[in-house]
Amino acid sequence: MTNPSSTGAGPLLFFNGRVYRPAPVPDDHDAVAVVDGRIVAAGPADVCRAALGGPATEVDLGGRTLVPGLVDAHLHPLIMSVFEQHLRFDDARSVADVLDLVADAIRSGSPDTEAATRAGGEAVIGFQLDDLLLAERRMPTVAELDAVGAGRPVVLVRRDGHHAVASTAALQVSGLADPAHVVAGGYVERDQSGRPTGLVGENSVAELLALMPEVTMESLEAGRARWTERLIGQGVTAISAMCQTSAEGPSGAAGEMEAVAWSELVQRVPFDVQTILITPDPKMIDDYRTIASLHDPERGRRVDAVKLFLDGTLGGASACMHSPFTDRTHTSGMRTLTDDDAYTRMEAAHLAGLQICVHAIGDRANHDAAVLFDRLLRRHPGAHRHRVEHASVLDHETIELFAAHQITCVIQPINLRSEAHWLRDRLGSERMSRVYPFRTLLDAGVPVAGSSDAPIESSSVLDAIDAAVDRRGLADEQALTVVEALSCYTVGASSARSTGDRLGSIEVGQRADLVVLDGNLASTSPGDLAVAATYIGGVEHHRRF
Repeated sequence: MTNPSSTGAGPLLFFNGRVYRPAPVPDDHDAVAVVDGRIVAAGPADVCRAALGGPATEVDLGGRTLVPGLVDAHLHPLIMSVFEQHLRFDDARSVADVLDLVADAIRSGSPDTEAATRAGGEAVIGFQLDDLLLAERRMPTVAELDAVGAGRPVVLVRRDGHHAVASTAALQVSGLADPAHVVAGGYVERDQSGRPTGLVGENSVAELLALMPEVTMESLEAGRARWTERLIGQGVTAISAMCQTSAEGPSGAAGEMEAVAWSELVQRVPFDVQTILITPDPKMIDDYRTIASLHDPERGRRVDAVKLFLDGTLGGASACMHSPFTDRTHTSGMRTLTDDDAYTRMEAAHLAGLQICVHAIGDRANHDAAVLFDRLLRRHPGAHRHRVEHASVLDHETIELFAAHQITCVIQPINLRSEAHWLRDRLGSERMSRVYPFRTLLDAGVPVAGSSDAPIESSSVLDAIDAAVDRRGLADEQALTVVEALSCYTVGASSARSTGDRLGSIEVGQRADLVVLDGNLASTSPGDLAVAATYIGGVEHHRRF
């Protein structure tokens, strides 16, 4: 069973397994020895026993697969904690399902929606609403939300996190009902008479999220405990955590204190943690580095990167594209930051020795990111660790620039599952070979790192690896092998976080972050496997065999 408190980290010998480093090793190299939380030997069992130099706890893998600890290079810990407290629509399949859940929450205040219904008049907040999974293939309207909302502000956030639909009360309280209230980089959809339809996009979503009922540290900690246990059970041993420091970011004004709250929550997670700040001012890094819980490299805590956004999402048709969307020919998406603003931030971060993480999804946004990096690195050459988050749709020139400057693409293969029901309609068959082009990236020599973007997507790494290997007709030529996909979530993701010298592979000297899978990775689809055990620094945190 999962054991969040963990056991002691004495000497360990894992033997009788199939070992992936992440590449598979010969069958007779079936053991790994661990002392003081570090790998001291990997190879034949007799060699590993000799390397221990004394008694050790022996773990008979029984033919199971042993892989390096899995690394998630992009997730949102505070949003994950908040999601645990509110309505979720993952299983809704019609507008009626959505409205029923909202009405039930208002009537009953069930435990699952306690935070959304604590007091009359507070906003009802819901997440993970995917209109293209609903029978009607649309979001609920403002009128429909008003009919079940009992006068309460209702805010339902689309799965992409960049769009939401709101009741009249929510639009009025937030100020978005007023046409004169214009949010830079955002929009409020209106009908021909100028009345809001309820749909709100990009930076305007932040105005709605500001209506969220008070978030307490107690509720955040309760959510943190749940998602921490889930990630451990999924074999995750290291993370890169995206945190806001201002109203800029997916949570808007509601996320202004994310980094501060994270400095408290992070003390109770066992992972190696890189904190990436969403901030318009890279100098803020210095302030957060004074907080020991966030920045103590000897203890696996670092604040060393900043993030900025160039566009929106594919799901909301706001990703910035060269050409209009196939199913929404009136739009090619949007840029959320100008080139001048983006470059100013990037240059300041680069000169400060920080990692730059650029959110870019559409092919135009990615091309713009590549050109900005090219300009930056030609003017200021030298070692760097810069990366693009998502890199969803790419053209040839963009990939060439990413390869030339070794810009890491931080990908989320699980998108191929969650977006399968609309992706081809959205982009058209002629663009599909350039959508999540993992094979092209690897063949071009672009560094690739795996991640989840949780809670917007599932945090299951095994499901993500399965999606990268079996694309189910979505440009199958872009599929990866199992070892390549595993490498994205081990050495690739660790390198993207600048921890490749310490974790991410089963090698002598590396931290003993190890995951036991309950079957044979060589003959079983990754999505059909489960995590049988998780060790972080040689400490057992989860075991089911």
